[in-house]
Amino acid sequence: MSLDLKGKTALITGASRGIGRAVALKLASLGADIAIHYRKNLEEAEALEVELGRSFGVRCTKFAADLSDLGEIHRFLGEVKTAHPRIDIYVANAAATAFKPLEAIREHHIAKTMNITVTAFILAMNAFKPLMRSGSKVITVSGVDTKKYCTNHGLLAAAKSALETLTRYYSVEWAADGIFVHGVNPGLVDTDSLKVYFGSSYEEAKAGLASLVPMKKLMPTEDVAELVAFLCSPAADWMNGETLYADGGVGFMMPVYSGK
Repeated sequence: MSLDLKGKTALITGASRGIGRAVALKLASLGADIAIHYRKNLEEAEALEVELGRSFGVRCTKFAADLSDLGEIHRFLGEVKTAHPRIDIYVANAAATAFKPLEAIREHHIAKTMNITVTAFILAMNAFKPLMRSGSKVITVSGVDTKKYCTNHGLLAAAKSALETLTRYYSVEWAADGIFVHGVNPGLVDTDSLKVYFGSSYEEAKAGLASLVPMKKLMPTEDVAELVAFLCSPAADWMNGETLYADGGVGFMMPVYSGK
């Protein structure tokens, strides 16, 4: 598949590290100018900006915003609209939550998680629609916790499930305008968040998680970026509204008791 994104602008939320960073690098390698959103790590965002310019010669703009805060969301959207008269690709990747049992969840946990994943997405979609044109692409990023039980992931799974539903609804409501909305659910991915979550036990946890995958390894962020690039292509147009599940077979597996 040959995909040329020269002359197009891609906005990626949560782009300073992990999946978002890999997506930014991939789309830039295909010629797209990149608008990166990050929450607070300016050093990582600047490093990505330098790499995008040095490696691919594309234009890069960066926007800092805490998407858990409604005021910050509106400021962010205004800054993007001022800087970019057109958005051709919007990748909704940002996410954060409180990893707790559901009975320990409090109102502020709900507000934070839902604002970042759901509220910010809806407000961004509606703000950016005038900047999009026929052929524009929206890609949402969810996760394996929407279909497999993951300890302490209940709140995030609910938010990501809502995101998958919104993917379907927007795909129908915007189809007549030629705007395509797709999703990707990549399963168990080796991300920076995984390292933060498990801390000193990361290597042990990584091996344990990899054992759940038939291929016995976690998905690299670069492979997720390849899926996003595919969804940005006309070849994926007839997958409008679909979330592409690419979990290496994890969804098919279940714990097996050997009987010994």
